[in-house]
Amino acid sequence: MASRELDAELGRSSLEDRVSLFGRLMEKHRTGRKKFLLHRLIVVGRLSGGLADRTTVGVHFERLNVSVQRSRPGEEVTGVLLLYPEHALNVIECSTEALLSVLQDLRHMEENLHSGLILEPRILLVSHDLHSRLFQHWNYKLLSESDGRRTVVSEDQSSEELVRETLRQVLRLGRHLFNAAEQMTGSKVIPDEVLKDAADVIPPQAAVCRLVQMEALLSPARYLSTYHSPLHQLLDSGHVFGSFRPTTV
Repeated sequence: MASRELDAELGRSSLEDRVSLFGRLMEKHRTGRKKFLLHRLIVVGRLSGGLADRTTVGVHFERLNVSVQRSRPGEEVTGVLLLYPEHALNVIECSTEALLSVLQDLRHMEENLHSGLILEPRILLVSHDLHSRLFQHWNYKLLSESDGRRTVVSEDQSSEELVRETLRQVLRLGRHLFNAAEQMTGSKVIPDEVLKDAADVIPPQAAVCRLVQMEALLSPARYLSTYHSPLHQLLDSGHVFGSFRPTTV
């Protein structure tokens, strides 16, 4: 009797050890799969007046994405670039290093007014540590004047409402492109038929124009300056930790 009870106890112990080991292996697997933090950047800007072909902008960012992915294998860059007749809206989902590369590229454009492809870039949103991607690939689309006027922007709409509505449209655009994946030919250019009957998923050019003019939105240069700035601020109670005069209050 005692022997059977001991065997049963050992069996339960062995099962618990196996479950525990399985749990540890699964945790290790989940940790291994997430090799980097995923971020989402949404930027608006004005296209250079001297730009002869808007495709140049799409090709530029395509090459930038390829360069980033080659330097860091496994860290895919996804998103969408909407090229209006006079403005652009760029959504990028990527790792931390890729995010900094894109921001530095935009800052370079911002500081070189005569050679930059996108002028006056403004950051609409930066989301960190995302659980999943909104876009499965990176693509771009040349929009016509009529494409950018499918939805009307009210002049009475506040800045906050305009930002929220634009973000909602970007979300709907991501879902629409996901559902239309079978219509994508493998080209980086989104086919016309994919967005033909999807007026509500494209932010109007008038909205993008207003967003570019918002001084409250950070430029890439200001964002990077804040990102790299050390936090050496004086506290009300005295010097910060690590001060050369720690006894000063």
